[in-house]
Amino acid sequence: MKRRASANDAEEKRKRSRLSPSEPPLTGPELFDFPEHQRYITSILSAGNLDGTPGYIVGKVFMKYPESEKTLRFVLSTEQSEVGDKTVRVQVVFGKQCSKLLRRRGIKLPLSHDIYLSLRGCSVASTGASANGAIATLKFTEKVLLKVLFPGGEDMNIDLWDDELLRPSKSVDSEWFNTPPEEPALAAETPKLSKKEKKRLRAKDYTEKQNANTKKDRSEIVNVQPEVAAPKPPAPQKQEEKVSVKEAVDPLLLKPGCRSTDASYTPLSNATRVSCFYNIVGVVYSDSYITQSSTGDYMCTLHLVDPGKRVRSNDSYLMETPAKVVCFAKVSSKWLPSVREGDIVVLHNVKASSFQGGTNLVGYNDKLQWAIYGPDGQLTHGDIPSDLSKDTLNDRGLPFSPFLQTEAPILLDYCSKLRQWWDAVQGKKKDFLGKTHQVGSQALTPPPERSARPWLTIKDASPNTISNGYFNCVVEVVHKHRSDQACSTLYVTDYTSNDQCPSYDQADWCLPGLAKSILRIELWDEAASFGHQMEVGEYYSFRNLRMRIANNGFYEAKMKELKISKLDPDVIGSKHAMLNGLLERKSKWAAKHKIEERLEKLEYTKIEDVEIRVRFNCIVEILLVDLLGGTGSARVYVTDYTANSLLPDPDLDMHFFDGLEKRVLKIMLRDSQAEKAKSLEPGNVCVFQKVMLKYFNRENIGDLGGEQRLIKRLNPGLPSHKALMEDFENRKKAFFGQRQGAAVARQPERSPSASATTSRPRALIEPSASERAPSPSSKPKICTSIRELQSRDGAVVLFGIRARVKWAKPRELWDCCRPYCSRCNKRIPPTQRACVACDDFDHEFIMYKYNFNLSIEDEDGSEMTVAVFDEALFLTDLPRTNLTRNPTALNEFRACFEAVAGNVLEYQDALCAGNEDIKLNTPLICFYGCRYEEEGRKVCQLLSYTR
Repeated sequence: MKRRASANDAEEKRKRSRLSPSEPPLTGPELFDFPEHQRYITSILSAGNLDGTPGYIVGKVFMKYPESEKTLRFVLSTEQSEVGDKTVRVQVVFGKQCSKLLRRRGIKLPLSHDIYLSLRGCSVASTGASANGAIATLKFTEKVLLKVLFPGGEDMNIDLWDDELLRPSKSVDSEWFNTPPEEPALAAETPKLSKKEKKRLRAKDYTEKQNANTKKDRSEIVNVQPEVAAPKPPAPQKQEEKVSVKEAVDPLLLKPGCRSTDASYTPLSNATRVSCFYNIVGVVYSDSYITQSSTGDYMCTLHLVDPGKRVRSNDSYLMETPAKVVCFAKVSSKWLPSVREGDIVVLHNVKASSFQGGTNLVGYNDKLQWAIYGPDGQLTHGDIPSDLSKDTLNDRGLPFSPFLQTEAPILLDYCSKLRQWWDAVQGKKKDFLGKTHQVGSQALTPPPERSARPWLTIKDASPNTISNGYFNCVVEVVHKHRSDQACSTLYVTDYTSNDQCPSYDQADWCLPGLAKSILRIELWDEAASFGHQMEVGEYYSFRNLRMRIANNGFYEAKMKELKISKLDPDVIGSKHAMLNGLLERKSKWAAKHKIEERLEKLEYTKIEDVEIRVRFNCIVEILLVDLLGGTGSARVYVTDYTANSLLPDPDLDMHFFDGLEKRVLKIMLRDSQAEKAKSLEPGNVCVFQKVMLKYFNRENIGDLGGEQRLIKRLNPGLPSHKALMEDFENRKKAFFGQRQGAAVARQPERSPSASATTSRPRALIEPSASERAPSPSSKPKICTSIRELQSRDGAVVLFGIRARVKWAKPRELWDCCRPYCSRCNKRIPPTQRACVACDDFDHEFIMYKYNFNLSIEDEDGSEMTVAVFDEALFLTDLPRTNLTRNPTALNEFRACFEAVAGNVLEYQDALCAGNEDIKLNTPLICFYGCRYEEEGRKVCQLLSYTR
């Protein structure tokens, strides 16, 4: 009686069959076709060796080391075990012989690409936690077998054991030129096959049948013949027949992406990994227009498709989601592709970025390269003027050109096939529309396709534009109306007329000649809160504004999203085409209607003639501005140097009010006038209209509100303004008497009641000789030593101290000009290129400000720290820019800094390096500034200096 085999015997038999030498090992690229041979680093390290069985690991190239003559090293990110998705890092080292063979064949391992790595000829060692995070090292001393996957292109098999250069995997062409399978002769050579070999043969037969069926389905040559056995054609005729089949390939079956000799082009559907750069080729799905952003940069938005984009399920061949590519340029609009629907565009170095839950592609001005596939089968760049610069220097000082130059045959062939594919898609769309049965009398039209937001003037805007009434514009605010907290109403103009807008000639705020040039805008939701902060007379950029027909039958606009930005003509006026055009039209309008002369026709009242409850116009100088913590109101202290017994003494104990008793008028500003106060600075000479003197809180103060533009800052450079200021300047000189012509400290600081949101003091002019050296009997107005300044009480104290600079912070000169966000007024961290809190994807709100500290020592040996902000007078003429990227601006600031601080930075660097040979050499300077309180601490701000 035979003994029944136990479970242990069966297990031993399986182990012996697994290690049986009768089964030939997998040593070629076919190893990667069997998932059961994939190994994991955890099991390899636990086993302690590779036990000689076939296997491979899969991972991505995480990091590469610089190549050397002896080794080639890189770090591979691979799965830790078969269970779970946790990944670990493994260091891979190719020895001298192996790396030499790879370099001889010109093989490069690109970053972030998937790699299949055979373990044949490999030795493994555990390294623990290394500096690069690798837990093990795989070393190949002689040869290696691996496979590199290229998204959208052919995969590459590298088999150094077989002494072949490159063995490409199955490609598009290989599907049409498969070598006929040879007659199996395995039965005669190997009389007995293992189970795995039989399984492999069955899989091979099944694959060949599937390939044959696929080729039959793709062919357009369909011959329906009776079921009669046809004789087998000879081999040469069969090859010609395959060529004819390839020529008849359906263009709709084109695979997206290609790989040329110098670049790999990713399908649009695969270019989604955030922060990765891609090269793409696509067909323009809708027309694109080149516009300007609020910062003056040129930009265009491309909507691209390729065969990888999914079509609708109803066979209409309309694309679901075209890929969106936003391109930027600084030099000229010709540096961007000007394309229309159906054009084929090639883009290099576009970056994938997340936007509103999806992914967009962005072409930055210093990285994007492009070309358009022309009808002649060559790449072109459109009409470029001969005088236009075709290249520039990037941030690293290297030449850069946005115009892509390549003649790769594979790329040109793919573009040609892409054009055939697009023509076939258009034909299918027409066939679909032709087969649709129309119900009703209205004409059948395809679904509307979204187009880019155009930049329009009020004259050209309408609800029936190609963008369904949505447009961008640049306007000037003429009037404001606050109906409630949920909505803010603006009246704007760009000095163009539209007959469909209502006439505002009866409104008292409407300027002459603009009755039909004013557009009413309603701001809701997020835009409403910003609308309350907008100022009359300022310029703004509106993006995604919608034109509609109101109940009265006239045009009006509406906006919900916060896509509004304030424009400064002094900064970007010459760069922004829309703003530049508005300013030109405004100057022509002002010259025609003599707007500047209207100020001369007003009747002005001196402060000495002001009466209670009577409105008046006046020309005054701003002494102090208090924003009252952003409560929606503000107060300003003004004077015209005439006295009025109705005025109270100033309620602030400020030294610069000395001598101006009964000459200072306090005006409370409301509504839009309070917003205008944010732009006023001490020392400005302004026209105030329709002010009324009222008795309030036991004193007489001025009151001014409303949404009209009632505060006008005078410009002495204009002849009409200069004439208005002559009488005021004469009164000012007569008031100062013997100090006529001397510079007097006329620009004081904020009141102590102002909160932290109140801006810092703006400027300070050098005091006169009498103020610098007061008589013993009089109380000094300005502190002349650090010890005296520290002993003085008061919220705001002025100082003029003779001292030298002892040290400076920061130690790097380029770090003294830092980026800030103009929207939230916060500093942008060094780890961010723009303000993330404000979603500044277009870098619209970046501005640079000077901010550094100096430690000074006076003649008595006392020291104190002074802060230098952007408002300092000696920094006025310096450019506000990134000093690390602008050597010219850095040199200008260096000269200005060394005039104040000498060689203090060089001295500090030498001390840190242990070098005591360099001596501190700083000039003796009289520093003028003020000390004030901010957030519970005292700040000494430097405003100006003299030697």
